[in-house]
Amino acid sequence: MPAFRLEGQLPKPRSLALLAEDIRVAHDLMHELRRGPIVPDRLLAARQTLLMAMESYAAELTARGLPLPRKLHGDLRLQRDISIHSESAG
Repeated sequence: MPAFRLEGQLPKPRSLALLAEDIRVAHDLMHELRRGPIVPDRLLAARQTLLMAMESYAAELTARGLPLPRKLHGDLRLQRDISIHSESAG
């Protein structure tokens, strides 16, 4: 079997547990970066990683026909707004 993905073949979805772990790790990194001296570029990169992890988890829930938890919905909205404002300010 070839090591590359065939044209039109979708990647295998990751488990919800692994996607949730991605969110936890990204969230922990955000907290760690906020505790020390603030390095804006690192904080922005961590925030983008957190947003991508949350988006991936939400997309997988939607693909499985599962509801989005209220807390995740609120956190996603917040992170999206921060991302939009960060891009327009920079």
